[in-house]
Amino acid sequence: MSLAQLDPKTSAFKVLVYLTFKDRPMKPLEITKGLDVNGSTVRARLAELKKNGLVESLAEGYVSRVTSYDILMKLTQP
Repeated sequence: MSLAQLDPKTSAFKVLVYLTFKDRPMKPLEITKGLDVNGSTVRARLAELKKNGLVESLAEGYVSRVTSYDILMKLTQP
């Protein structure tokens, strides 16, 4: 799955956008609190996003491998 294939209505897209615009490593608990979503959902989506190369796991937490520009272009495409 690539960014182009990711549906903006999904929790995976929401997690990716949150990480992208935070622009710093974040732990799953921080994402859970920030998005007010179930922790198991966040961890599952992070695993999917990592498997597809859209996020990276560092010692400090997860970071997005896409840019804010990539997200904005996805949202403005017809």
